[in-house]
Amino acid sequence: MLLRVGIPVVVAGVLLSIAFATLPRPAAGTAAGADSGPAIAAEHRSTLVSFADARDRLDDSGRPFVVTVIGDSTGDQPGEWVDLAFRELAESLDRPLIQHPWDILTGSYLPEISFNEDAPSAPIVVWNGSASGKTGQYSLAHFDTLVPAQPDIVIFNHGLNNVQKPKTVAPQLTALVAEIERYWPESVGYAAILENPRFDDWSAAHTAVIDNVSSWLAENQAVRPIDTHAAYLASPTPELLLLPDLLHPSPEGSALTAATVLDALRR
Repeated sequence: MLLRVGIPVVVAGVLLSIAFATLPRPAAGTAAGADSGPAIAAEHRSTLVSFADARDRLDDSGRPFVVTVIGDSTGDQPGEWVDLAFRELAESLDRPLIQHPWDILTGSYLPEISFNEDAPSAPIVVWNGSASGKTGQYSLAHFDTLVPAQPDIVIFNHGLNNVQKPKTVAPQLTALVAEIERYWPESVGYAAILENPRFDDWSAAHTAVIDNVSSWLAENQAVRPIDTHAAYLASPTPELLLLPDLLHPSPEGSALTAATVLDALRR
């Protein structure tokens, strides 16, 4: 009986969990937080779910935990921070991991990548919408495809490509939050990464970007700051955490970014 009944029930439960994690996005609502204008109205900021409350859903191993990453080239490849962080998290929690990598050429997600498939719990599902060379404006333009299912948390990782116009980063983050809240008001937790420093010709402009993201985080305190910028600068040789272009993280830098993100997810 266990072989004939028990195993099909387990398999059905796993399939149901995965289906839950990939439900299509509902029609946009008009609840608090549905403002699609250039700013989150002050009266709506308090309606955002705290990152800590949304992250606590990760403790329920019987339901999928869905993460959407909206960012740039620092996390778009295997071996970079998104891949490293969530593989380690899945392994430490003994949960399967399903990653959906974004393809900038087609503007769509590639076939999923599975890891730790034999783990007994419901999966961690990562929609990795990291797009090389892009800002939040690109993420907004591709929102319908980039965010196909309800996330538990969204991690923003934009800024390095905003150096030509540092003041654009905060309005773009605001518009992304407002768009997500249109569909899933008061249910998603948010985090924003203060990205690694640049030591190229755009170093000063990137400092202005970091200042703008910091100010945005101060105004939206439900959003969890993930300060990889400070983590890099705390190293005695931060330049060695970057590739020779002095912009993109080296393997050691990607590992540091992943560790900083994991610290935010674990507290």
